[in-house]
Amino acid sequence: MKSFLTKWSFSLFLVFGLTAFGVAQKKVSGTVTDASNGDALIGANVLVKGSGTGTITDIDGTYSLSASEGDVLVFSYAGYTDQEVVVGASSTVNVSLAAGKLLDEVVVVGYGTQKSKEVTGSVVSVKREDFNAGNVNSPAQLLQGRVAGLTVSRPGGDPNG
Repeated sequence: MKSFLTKWSFSLFLVFGLTAFGVAQKKVSGTVTDASNGDALIGANVLVKGSGTGTITDIDGTYSLSASEGDVLVFSYAGYTDQEVVVGASSTVNVSLAAGKLLDEVVVVGYGTQKSKEVTGSVVSVKREDFNAGNVNSPAQLLQGRVAGLTVSRPGGDPNG
């Protein structure tokens, strides 16, 4: 019985112990910058591809996470082209992201978002100084007569409706 337990525990050590040595994690750190001007990118995503491990860059554009040699780090930031880098022997990985395709202008409407070229109507901007002055009962009355095609009305006879 003792021989069986010894063999069994030795087998477990080989399976788990050697696996841990083969997949040794190390601390990988670096800086993510803008390729055009060298400015730090605050809040850029750094993920280990195929795992749930990731982090974001701090105010200086620096990051730090645990990864194994051979892992692929995916760097991404809004408005920039994603970049993938394989972790090598070095524990420092600095990346410069190039600006990608710029986002089209977006208009926020009351029930979603649309691109400005898809809006079926007019888009009007009313500034504070353009609001109606005087005795106003509701915020909607501030816009009455200022926007073409906008009708402000009270349903029913209730002034609070």
